[in-house]
Amino acid sequence: MKILYTDIDYVLSLSSEYTQKQTKWGWVSRFNAKAVSVYNEILEKTGALPVISSDWKHHYTLTQLQEIFVDFAGISRIPVDTTPYIPGATLQQLEEFRAKEILQHVEKRNPDAWVAIDDLDLSKWIDPLHFVHLPHMNEGIKQSGKAKEVIKLLNRND
Repeated sequence: MKILYTDIDYVLSLSSEYTQKQTKWGWVSRFNAKAVSVYNEILEKTGALPVISSDWKHHYTLTQLQEIFVDFAGISRIPVDTTPYIPGATLQQLEEFRAKEILQHVEKRNPDAWVAIDDLDLSKWIDPLHFVHLPHMNEGIKQSGKAKEVIKLLNRND
């Protein structure tokens, strides 16, 4: 099993689309069509299963996130899970806690391959063989070369 740990804000929902739309799930930020296309390409070329590491897991249930991904955003695979929530993070600890949540999920699921994609810099806690940093909030996953990097990391044991 391959897992793609997915942040949403500034990865799939970019700053250019950060306006929200009223939906049956409440207010939902728009997803960037090009970022969704690139994300779908990664899922197709790797067979990875999405797991939500985003703070969206605090605002929507897994079922709602699955519906948002497929029905609202047009993502080809539904998220199979969310990472656990570790309470108590201050703003200064957000990156560390996000990384710890991902690592707890990895320990529980023990995937054959996994990569986390995030605009937060998790590199202090997650090895570069498992993390791709997406620091440009206007580009997210559609940044030049980032999709190839994620695909290469997820398929490195094939």
